[in-house]
Amino acid sequence: MVDYLVTVALSCLVGVAELISRYRDHPGKLVKVPSTWAYVLINGAAGAGSLLLLHTFDWKLGVTSPAMVGAAQVLAASLGSMMIFRSAVFTVRVGDEDVAVGPSTLLSALLAAADRGVDRMQAKTRASEAGDIMADISFDKSRLALPTYCLGLLQNVSAEDQAALRTAVDALAGTDEMTDRQKALNLGLLLINVAGPDVLRAAVGTLRSEIEIQPARSGDTGNGNGARVPGPREPARDPVRSNPD
Repeated sequence: MVDYLVTVALSCLVGVAELISRYRDHPGKLVKVPSTWAYVLINGAAGAGSLLLLHTFDWKLGVTSPAMVGAAQVLAASLGSMMIFRSAVFTVRVGDEDVAVGPSTLLSALLAAADRGVDRMQAKTRASEAGDIMADISFDKSRLALPTYCLGLLQNVSAEDQAALRTAVDALAGTDEMTDRQKALNLGLLLINVAGPDVLRAAVGTLRSEIEIQPARSGDTGNGNGARVPGPREPARDPVRSNPD
C-alpha cells in the first residue's frame, strides 16, 4: 500500500510542477480551478495504474536485488507513466496544423481548460495590480529602464522569455493607436507575467522619480498643445477688444 501512495504522490508532483511553471505570477490560485485538480489526479491515477500493471505481470525491470525491486517499480510507474501519457499514437493534419492523437490529447485538453480557468480568475486582479503599480508612470520613460531593471532583479529568467518580452515591448512602442497611459498599463501586464506583481512594484518604487509622468506645475496654464489658456481667476480676453486695430 505504501508503494502505491508514494507512486501517486510522485506522479501528482509531476503534474503540479508543470502547472506551476505555467502560472508563475500567482501559482497559489491554481487550487481554486477544478480543471487543475483533474489534471493532477489524472497524473496520480496514471502512476497507480502503471504500478498495478508492474505488480500484475511481476516485472522486475532487470533488478536482481529483492530489496530494490519495489523502489525501481515505483520510480518506473510514477515517471514512466507520464512519458506514456504525453505521447501520441499518430498525427493528423487539420487545416494548417498538425494535431497529435493519443493519450497526450487528454492532457492537452485539461491544460487548455486550466489555462482558461486561471486566466478568467486572475483577469480582475491583474487589471487592478497593473493599474495601481503603473499609475503616473510614463511608457516612453520606462520602456527600456523598467524591463531591464526587472530582469536584472531576477536571476532565472530564460533567454527565450527575455527575448519575447523585448519583442512585445518593441511592438507596444511601435504602435500609434494607443496613448502613453494605455501602453504603460500593457507594459505593466507584460512585466507581471515575467516578474510577478511584487517585483514590479519594488522596481517601480525604486525608479519612480525617473520614470513617472511629470506633474503639471502650479503656474503652468498650457493646454498641452503649446497654447496658453486662462488661469482659474484670469478672465478670458476678447480677441476683438484686445486687437489695437
